[in-house]
Amino acid sequence: MGKEVRKSVFLIAEQLRAKVPGGIGTHTSALLTAISRLKDNFPDLEFRVIASSQKGSDPLDQFDMPVRCLPFGHEVFMRLSDAKIPFLGQRPGVYHSFSMWVPPVLLKSQKLVCTVHDVAFITNPSFFTKRGVLWHTRQLRTIAKGGFPIVAVSEQTKHSLTTSGIGHDRVTVIESGADHLGNADLKGCKALLQSLGTSQDFILSVSTLEPRKNLNGLIAAYRQMRISIPSAPDLLIVGPSGWGERAKGEAGVHFLGNVSEQVLVALYRSAMFLTYVPFEEGFGLPVVEAMSNGLPVVSSDVPSAKGAVELVDPNSVESISAGMTRLIVDVQRRRALTQQGLSTAAQLTWAGAARKHMELWERMLWQSNA
Repeated sequence: MGKEVRKSVFLIAEQLRAKVPGGIGTHTSALLTAISRLKDNFPDLEFRVIASSQKGSDPLDQFDMPVRCLPFGHEVFMRLSDAKIPFLGQRPGVYHSFSMWVPPVLLKSQKLVCTVHDVAFITNPSFFTKRGVLWHTRQLRTIAKGGFPIVAVSEQTKHSLTTSGIGHDRVTVIESGADHLGNADLKGCKALLQSLGTSQDFILSVSTLEPRKNLNGLIAAYRQMRISIPSAPDLLIVGPSGWGERAKGEAGVHFLGNVSEQVLVALYRSAMFLTYVPFEEGFGLPVVEAMSNGLPVVSSDVPSAKGAVELVDPNSVESISAGMTRLIVDVQRRRALTQQGLSTAAQLTWAGAARKHMELWERMLWQSNA
């Protein structure tokens, strides 16, 4: 008997080529890491990462899986993203896009699956550029017509998809993990705080700087809180610039931009609490990142909150201010949320998410041979 041929799974990681990979980039990177660690448990599957070309050393090599770089860069990739040109080739297998981009494959032996993180471009189009709304709307239309499986990162996202007319049985919910961050750089964190003139007590916020993250509302709430608590800790905002008008500064507010993962972990472990109040999210990774590092959270009702946060209304400056005030003055509440958060985060592992993806791919490949 001849050697059994392994089935191919092509993992499309183009989000990691973006200038600002954002939460989808964090999701993609963490999932690829977990897949790499578990791949030997699925010997019938052969994995290959696909992305556009990049000059110099390739960060995709860290995932210990073969990488196929397309013969063009990210900008060309995005210009081709609406084209039906089969530039991924004709090899049979599963092609999984970790974003709403639908791979242009033509053969029946090429099976598609896409991950949808949210559909906020429908419910709140003002949170996106006009170009972004048009692009996401076209991709959703293609997904709706495609009939292929969809992975949603939360039940909320699945509900949004099904109310948009997509069949319930097409959507599999696989939540993100919470255990993707590494070690803390406490020394680097201390140096950063000293450079800011900030004490060891501070409030942390982590997000891409863009309209739907509600940074203006957060800063307005912080300003209001400082009226009643003049000695309130400084607010440190970590994250890259996305798009839209930059949030205005305020006394006690520091925009740190990007920091290393190790410094971010140290900030999570050193802060008094995290405040994360976006208007809408498909999941909300910063919430579970904070929880997994023992940091209590003030948050709007994002899917990752799971009842383990000081819940506030993102549309109300008064509500956000009251939530932050409570956690500043109520040590017992902070301790309770820390324990609830640790328990919640412990249930969200990237190994679990990777295994569910692999089981989905096996079912798809088995069905194609039935």
